[in-house]
Parts: sequence; structure tokens; C-alpha cells
Amino acid sequence: MGVVEHKEPGKKNTLKPKENIPRYGELFFDFEGEPNEPSLTESGYLFPSKSISVTASSYLEDKNTHFFGRKSAYFSGRRNQIHLSVSGNPLFGTHPDPFSISIPVRIGEQGTGSVILDRTVYVKGKKYGISLELNEGRPTLYVNNLLQKTESKTISFVLESSQKIKRQTWEVISIYFDTLNHRYVLYQNGIETAEYENKASDTIGFGFPENDSTPLILGKSFYGNLDGFHIHKGEPEVSYTKFESVRFDDDTKLASMEGNYAVSPVLETKYSNSSLQQIHWNIDKPKDTMLELYFRGSNQKFNETSSLEWTRIQSPTSELPKQKFKYYQWKIWFRPDPMGKTVPNVRSLSFDYLEQSPPDVPTLFRLDPNPSNGQKRSVCFLWNSNHEKEVQNGGGYIIHFGLLPSRMIGSVYVKKDKGNALSKIDGQEENSGFRNKRFCIDEETLIANIYIPEGELTSEEFRHLSDQVDFSRKEKRGHLFQPGLTYYFRISAYNRYLNEWDSKDQRSALSAPISFSFPKEVSHLK
Repeated sequence: MGVVEHKEPGKKNTLKPKENIPRYGELFFDFEGEPNEPSLTESGYLFPSKSISVTASSYLEDKNTHFFGRKSAYFSGRRNQIHLSVSGNPLFGTHPDPFSISIPVRIGEQGTGSVILDRTVYVKGKKYGISLELNEGRPTLYVNNLLQKTESKTISFVLESSQKIKRQTWEVISIYFDTLNHRYVLYQNGIETAEYENKASDTIGFGFPENDSTPLILGKSFYGNLDGFHIHKGEPEVSYTKFESVRFDDDTKLASMEGNYAVSPVLETKYSNSSLQQIHWNIDKPKDTMLELYFRGSNQKFNETSSLEWTRIQSPTSELPKQKFKYYQWKIWFRPDPMGKTVPNVRSLSFDYLEQSPPDVPTLFRLDPNPSNGQKRSVCFLWNSNHEKEVQNGGGYIIHFGLLPSRMIGSVYVKKDKGNALSKIDGQEENSGFRNKRFCIDEETLIANIYIPEGELTSEEFRHLSDQVDFSRKEKRGHLFQPGLTYYFRISAYNRYLNEWDSKDQRSALSAPISFSFPKEVSHLK
């Protein structure tokens, strides 16, 4: 037996809950990628849009503060900007569907007067577009000549929040462009702070100038951090968190927070009856988050949809599951903190298990030179005891025989004890010892192995033996030693775990053959 370490960290170096990002969107920047590729993220939620592309990008990575992921983008005035080409995107066209823009911001000391987002163009001296600015810390959205009136007229409006953005604190600014109902709303942290609605009969639409190639500029003149910049159809998120947050139903008074699972494929050890020794994992578990590890294993093969019961691992070093297994699977349940801002993660995960190797081939298998057995057509054998305790305590030996060295036609694995009951072959016969395990085969032994009554070996002690038995053999003719033939004999040892259904590997290979010829018996010579 040997200790085997199996490492299965998953497809990535870190396992963590999936991000609470909308399934559909036009653009999402979590700034986990490089400054020149802000849309290239580790999360896999890229929301690539053929009609929105990054044409220029410059910002500083800030790993000390972030709203999402492990870093945010720091902007220092006009030196840092991201230019987005949106001219082919329908949300920035002449007749856009309702859409939202959300920006988590963290302003510095100089950030109270900033231009966070801008897309404006001058056509014949007239200003068109949108500009999100901070005026003494208050978010203000300028919409210039995008609301369309009859007779080709356009009008402008301003959404100015009465609430200042706090310094050195992450806050989410969201803008909802309800182009169908001509309603435009400014939100701070999910709370409406400004609204403009135009129900006039001559209001016919909302849209950007036709063939406008002006870029959408993020961080145009901004001092502070941005993270999770998001453009998508429909209303903004009420609770803008990276991960799932707790939900409470006022009607039923029930709370729910499902979390996420990471499940391994069904893994396989080399030998059956392996036992779990220790689990090693490197985890990060912030306050008020939850992380649970589950394990299941079996000697019988199962698949991911199996109903095999999971066991929760309470400690990676003690009170581990006791079941023996060849196939196993692990599952991790992650749950963020109730606000959905921090999550636990697993950086590495490995299992130490002890494999139950099959026994070695019995050594010095040989004929007994002094059989002292009165039965006709009998043969006795000697061999050295196996050293494995699983063979000595509950295991045993099987003697195989055949008419050719490489083809065995029968086997002997049970004997009659002094009480005439069937028992395993252990070599503990008269005149036997550790170096001279001994057993004799005669006609009675062969018959006992051919005709085993059903139910004879159903006790737990002989489960490994009864699993060897094909009960239909009692209706078959067995092979008895015949005079005038040479028989070849080989021996194997088996562990107490031997089971024909799921632990066939707990038996050794066969020894080299030895031979014995039974004399030809005739009544008279011809």
C-alpha cells in the first residue's frame, strides 16, 4: 500500500462562486484584464459586442481597492481615458430600446468636479449627446438635444441629484433611459435621486444623431476609481452586487440565499477499497461567508447524476468518511456574505488516500514431497505465508488447476473443516507453518468446490468467498482429477476485501505453474 496524493483544483487556480452579472449585456468592464484590454476578464463574462469596441484605453491598475474582482481602474484626470466606438450599436442609434448604464465609482479628493462619461458631438454649432458629471460631488446627467419633437425639433434636459457622492467610498450611479415612455431616471445605490419625464403630445422619440461616429468616453476628466462599468438593455439592477445577496420575502417572511456549487467529475483510484486519509486545501473565507466541502465514494462505478449520498466534511484532518472506494467525487458549496460583496474561494484542493493494493503472489509454491495423504488421486502443496495482514486476517488462497500451463479450468477456494462446514483455504493444515503453508486437494475437496449449496457462505465472514460462487454450478458437472493426465497448478492470494462485484483487483496474480501427473490405473497389462 502507498499514500497517493490526488490534486484536483478545477479548471482554474481558484474556485469561487459565479459572479452575479446579468446574462445578457452590451458591455461589462471589471478591469481584471490588462489596461489595454479592459474587456478581457477572468470571469468569462465578456458580453462581446461587434458594435462596441475599445479604440483607446489608459488607466492605472489599483489592487488595493475594488468593487468587483481583485482590482479596479484608477483615473487621474485627462491622462487616463477609455474610448469606446459605439456608432454601430442600436442603443446609441436613432431609435434605441430602453437601456441602462451603471458605473460604480469611488472619488478621490479631486474627484468632486469630474466628467465620468461623455458622448457629445457638435452639428452645425448645436450640441448633441450625453454627459455624466459630478458637480461638487453631485451626479448630474446632461442630455443635449436627444429628445425629438415634431417638425424636426429637439430639446435638452438635465438630471441633477440632490445627494452628494461620498469620498473614498464605492457608490453606484445608474441611468435608465426609458425611451418608450420618455422617462429618464438617475439612481444612486439603487435609490432614485432625479427623474425627467416628458408626456407632451409632440414628443415623438429619443435618439442620437444619425451616422454619429463620436466615441463614448469613460473617465474623460475623472479623479478616482471605476469598476464594473455596465451597459445593457432594460432597467438597472436594484441591488448592484458582484455576487448573490440574501433575499427576503415580506409576504412569506422567508429568507433565501442559494449560493453556488463546484462539482468535480467522478475520479478513480488505481485500486479498490481506498480510504480517505486527509484533505489539504488552501481557502479564503471572509467574514459572514460560508464554504462547505462534500465527498462521496464507492467501489462500484457511479456517474454525476447518481443518487449516492454526499457526506459533509466537518474537518479536513479528522472524522473523515470511512467508506472504501475506487470511485469518488467532491463538491464545494460557496455562499457570499449577505450583501453579496465578498466571497470565499478555494485556491487549491487535494486528497490523500490510502490505496488497498492487491497482495503479492505467494512465494515458493511447490509440491509437498511427503504428502502422507491416504486418498487416491490427491496432491498436496506447500508455500510461504503472505506478509499482508489483509491476507492473514480474513483473506486466503485460491489454488487453480488446468491441463496446460497457461489455461486453468478449475479452482479450489473452500474446504471442509472439522465440523464439516465450508471454510476458506488459509494453509493452516497439520504440519504447516509460516514458511510451509500446506493444503491437499483430493476428490472430496473438488466435489465440495463444485457443489456448494446456495446460502452456505452467506455469513459476513465468507462474503468474499460466496461472491466467487456461481450458484448454478451445483447443476453442472465439475471436473475431477483423471488418471493418466498431467495437471498444472498455480496459486493466488486474496485480501479480505475481495469481492467479485466491485473489488476483483484484491487478488494477486497467479504464481508460476507446477505440475503433477496422476498415474494411469489399469486392471491388467495388455
